[in-house]
Amino acid sequence: MRLCFLPRLAGTVRFRCCCFVTILALGTFFYFLLNAIITHSTKNQCARCYEAIDVVYTWVNGSDQIFLDKIKLYVDSPDRARYDDKNELKYSLRSLDKFAPWIRQIFIVTNGQIPYWLNLDHPRVRLVQHDDIADEETLLPTFSSATIETFIHRIPGLSKNFLYMNDDIFLGAPLFPDDLMTLSEGVKVFTAWLVPDCAPDCPWMFVGDGSCDSHCYLEECQFDGGDCDHPDYQEHEHEHEHDDEYHMMTEAEDAFIDVLKRVPRGAKKADSVRDIYEVFRQSNTSSSTKQLVEKFNRDKMKSSKISSKRHQSKGDSESEHGGKSEERFSNSQDIFARSLIHTNKVFNRVYGFKNRKVLAHVGFLLNVDIAEGMLEKFESEFAVTKSHRFRANDDMQYAFTYYHFLMSESRNKTVSEIFDDFDTDGSGTWSDREIRTLLAKIYSLPLDWSAVRYFEEVVTNCSLQQNNFLPLEHQPEQRLVYPTLVYERYEDSTIPTVTKGLVLGCHELADMMRVNFGQVPLHRFHINQKTGIFSNFKMLTSNITQVVDALDELRKSPKKFNCINDNLAEESAEENQLISALLEDFYLSLFPVRSQFELENNYRNRFQYYNDYKAWLSRKTLLRNAVYAVCVLVFVVCTKMLCFRHKGKFARTLIFFSSSSSSRTDYNSI
Repeated sequence: MRLCFLPRLAGTVRFRCCCFVTILALGTFFYFLLNAIITHSTKNQCARCYEAIDVVYTWVNGSDQIFLDKIKLYVDSPDRARYDDKNELKYSLRSLDKFAPWIRQIFIVTNGQIPYWLNLDHPRVRLVQHDDIADEETLLPTFSSATIETFIHRIPGLSKNFLYMNDDIFLGAPLFPDDLMTLSEGVKVFTAWLVPDCAPDCPWMFVGDGSCDSHCYLEECQFDGGDCDHPDYQEHEHEHEHDDEYHMMTEAEDAFIDVLKRVPRGAKKADSVRDIYEVFRQSNTSSSTKQLVEKFNRDKMKSSKISSKRHQSKGDSESEHGGKSEERFSNSQDIFARSLIHTNKVFNRVYGFKNRKVLAHVGFLLNVDIAEGMLEKFESEFAVTKSHRFRANDDMQYAFTYYHFLMSESRNKTVSEIFDDFDTDGSGTWSDREIRTLLAKIYSLPLDWSAVRYFEEVVTNCSLQQNNFLPLEHQPEQRLVYPTLVYERYEDSTIPTVTKGLVLGCHELADMMRVNFGQVPLHRFHINQKTGIFSNFKMLTSNITQVVDALDELRKSPKKFNCINDNLAEESAEENQLISALLEDFYLSLFPVRSQFELENNYRNRFQYYNDYKAWLSRKTLLRNAVYAVCVLVFVVCTKMLCFRHKGKFARTLIFFSSSSSSRTDYNSI
């Protein structure tokens, strides 16, 4: 009898094991689900503490023959050295992994190429093609970095603030978010040298400075910003139109030289120009001589401005680049320099004439919304840039445009807002202390009593007019009583109560507020005066000795941002090959350890282009999902079959026990 129960018991054990496996599988599923929820919650908490920042790289493999053949479809002789790949992106990512691990995601914008060493399965790395993010106005394919930069902010899933990096920039020291932006100061702007001169002997500081400069009266310099259109300068534009006038000027010049020869040796010639003119005017006066002396004075002022400009440029270069001036950008009229001049001319038309500086070679912290506003503001100018397959003279320089747009945009504050700014105690009126602060911000210090008295008279007259009184000078015998509020007025104060309604209704006060405090920057920014501490820039040529010295200087003092740009001569192939080896050795000396974004050393990507990889990945994903679906279906069917089978056996066992117990009961009753 007991042996008959063994198969039934074995079936019951299998049923329990089946149920246990099912419960274990469900428990594992819920464990991973809960872990994912907790991880997502933790990430959201971190995002609330620190706003996420992504990195965007622009990269191209110029060593790819297919890429070079594509360029030849649009240009006969492409610049191979410009597009040559020296693995800069790999070492830049190593520096990012080492010195900025807080970066959320890394987007690499390419024309469809794939770095052979890149780990495409890494969750923080994503390749983006030009075709996927470029707008309809962009001419594709494009080989211009100026064009590509116009649509990098359109990447789906990109953080609101993102760091834009070129592949030739690497980090040499720990980088933190507050190195790029702080809550108190806003975005940090790293400027370098002045915009290249628009013409020889005409720096941009001469244009629009209120003084007519003949060297700047050119279309390239926007005709001196309109300075020579002033009536006082009209006569200088036609100095040599008539020969007789020219000969008169020559004779006057000879006479003036004779006077200069009679100046004593001990006289200070630097500050005696106008004195000489006065002496000469008394001895031999003529209109031509007067024009000559004025021209001499203008030339002296111009030479003084030129020397001042050179001194300023030299000081800027030495302070910001360790004593090495960037002569390539100030003297050479290459495409980059000419596009900078073009962009600066656009800004002069929109925001007025100013001395603007080029941005240093650093990573640029950009904002998606500001980039959209910039492209909308200069829509027609950027439309020209988007129509270029290669760099052109009339390109809008992206980084220069972005940061100067950020610094130039402003908004107008209302008089009510300005009143609230000075109403520090929120009482709705200006106390004497608050008025003192207002006057200190308007007038030069120390405050003169006449300025204070003028303000009191304006407030008094406006108060009388609003209360239907006549001005004070029309009622000298009437004594006015002014209310004195507690903690608002000094004991000897005679000024009426200054309310917001009084300021809004008083045209003199309202205009004063608008002129002095009405225009404020739209975006918060801070110009970093110590750019040299944050950035290094080295230009590599085909001179091996200079390259070795430049790389050793980078080894000695790496900064947070280091840019190695190359200007190798294409005809020096043998030297360029050695320089590439030296550059690889330099990178390995700083970053010898493989980053998490790379494949292992004995592996490389199977595909060279992203379209091939996506097609293979879609097929792989489809097959994997199908296998997963089949496995799940088989598991569910087997589980159901086992459960139903053992459930039937268990039911038959119960029936057997119940029938046996009933037979025993009947036997006992007998």
